[in-house]
Amino acid sequence: MVTFDGLPAVLYSAHRGGAGEVPENTLEALRAGARWAEVLDLDTQVLGDGTPVLMHDATVDRTTFGVGLVSDYNIAQWVQLRSDPAAWGFGPNSPMLAVPTVDQALDAFGGRRVLTVEAKTSAGVPELAAAICDRGLQNSVLVNTNDPGTVAAIRAAGCRAHLWRSAAQMASDDFAELVAAGADVLDVDIAAADELLGAAVAACPPLGVWAHTITRRVQRDRAVALGCRGIVTDYPGYVTGRAPVRSSDSLASGLGYGYVPSGSAPRPLLLAGGVLHFASTGDTQVVLLGELSPVSRPSFTVEARFSLSSADSTRPWFGLHLGLDDAGAVLKSSAIVHDGYTVQYTGGGNLAIYRDDVDTGTSTKVASVAAGGTFKADTAYTLRLTVSPTQLRLSVPELSTAVAVASDGAHRGPMSLYLGRAASTAGITAKAWDINVI
Repeated sequence: MVTFDGLPAVLYSAHRGGAGEVPENTLEALRAGARWAEVLDLDTQVLGDGTPVLMHDATVDRTTFGVGLVSDYNIAQWVQLRSDPAAWGFGPNSPMLAVPTVDQALDAFGGRRVLTVEAKTSAGVPELAAAICDRGLQNSVLVNTNDPGTVAAIRAAGCRAHLWRSAAQMASDDFAELVAAGADVLDVDIAAADELLGAAVAACPPLGVWAHTITRRVQRDRAVALGCRGIVTDYPGYVTGRAPVRSSDSLASGLGYGYVPSGSAPRPLLLAGGVLHFASTGDTQVVLLGELSPVSRPSFTVEARFSLSSADSTRPWFGLHLGLDDAGAVLKSSAIVHDGYTVQYTGGGNLAIYRDDVDTGTSTKVASVAAGGTFKADTAYTLRLTVSPTQLRLSVPELSTAVAVASDGAHRGPMSLYLGRAASTAGITAKAWDINVI
């Protein structure tokens, strides 16, 4: 049986099972998260008959086909409920998934992984603690809460306590006092200042300080540098670096490991047949597709198949970004993602290559050429970028023979790939599929 004592010096926790990669709080999410993470995180609510179940919200509306409060359901009704992955971007062909009870989750993963089970209300603690203790899992399952007042009840019930705090709450917290009151884990907000994270670490909780909710490796590295032990992430396959990098990728099987959406943009919808649909909004919509193994070579080619809904010639519509790390969140002319390159195909048929530099905060056009063809709406094109140690070549072969060439080798090394629309594309939709590296 795994226990807290066997956790590594730096551990990964799959938040809600890894909600960015697999539908949250399902057995399928926990199975997927267990491939990459030492700890599985899950949320619980309590049915009207007292049964604890896996669910983040107080209602079932967001993640299932059902409606109403969790507390309005009994177990007979609950077992008929199914999650709706398509509601939050996993594609219309995603299978409907059962929403498990806590007993099912403990039976499936108790003793195989360390678990942290959040009681959304203090009323849920007795049932959770009983389920944990009845199975002899006190040394491998934490009870999680946001309420410092609930920590004592968790400890009194015979379980170890995991206390998470938001950045706003941390500003007035006495971390030493929270540890003295029985918090075994302090789970801190990565959005908080370095000084607050450092103060939590200095309080020396028995199982360390964990940081939430990490979506990018640069956040992970900051947390570890400040002394945090645990990395709580929605993207365990990507953030851990344990998922295999891709040598060739198609979206047909789903978004999967390595998908991270840009900052405030709506999550791009995966349509039937593996098509990413970038909706008509004024915000940048960008998908981090993650590391692709040939991208670490001195020479490689990236191809992205796409179509656009309008032939308006005034707006840049579709682009790729190659970056040396995954620090950024959005692609806009005013917000450079990180050191790397942005390449664009515009509605007027222009091909453009930009070098993005973090230190200077600039995006410099290093090549531009008129493709010369006539762009058509709702027509498939290929954006092809070929990279060598000293040169980048950009083309759309279906449109013309024109090639934008930039003799530039400023940024080279292992790269991550971003895909998306530019910020000025309100009212225009884009579809993308068959993203490949050669």
